[in-house]
Amino acid sequence: MPIAEARGGYATIREQAVALFVNKGFGQVGMRELARHVGVAPGSLYHYFPSKQHLLFDLIDELYEELHWLVRSLAPKVATGKRTVPDVIRAHLQLHRERPLQFQLASHGFIYLDAAQQQLISHQYARYEDAFLRLIFSDALLAHPSCAAAGRAITRFLNGLAGVPGEQPLTDDAWVNLVERMIECFESRCAPADAASRQ
Repeated sequence: MPIAEARGGYATIREQAVALFVNKGFGQVGMRELARHVGVAPGSLYHYFPSKQHLLFDLIDELYEELHWLVRSLAPKVATGKRTVPDVIRAHLQLHRERPLQFQLASHGFIYLDAAQQQLISHQYARYEDAFLRLIFSDALLAHPSCAAAGRAITRFLNGLAGVPGEQPLTDDAWVNLVERMIECFESRCAPADAASRQ
């Protein structure tokens, strides 16, 4: 099989598999049905992925790798003193618009991974989350346990933006304002405790 064809088939399989897994449910889809859905023979599908579980892992891992890259790409702005919170929120919103089904799959598909895969995904998510926290909070605030926990709540909030079907979506500006207010609230609650501990 030519390399270009293999790459095209790989991308097509992944894209169509996401829709099938989300719409029907990962546990309800077998390899034969998946092969039929993406238009390849069952034997050919195994050339790309040894199992549907490996395909699921690949899709979730890719999403969290992209989130990590997204946050890391904004890190240089911190060194220059530029505000990054609106940028990182808008970048999350854009990624949600581009890959809504992949976010849903990551949320609901984790339980279908084996223990080793879950550990790898958890590590990948923690790496992304740590980079996110360092982007929006100072080191002093990150040292405060409740502030770090608050930051983790924000990442989970941002990654659950798929929302309820039919819900009136907020504008990007409204999302930015909402998350910035959450961050300000957490910062104001953590800072007094830090000041008291220094007295």
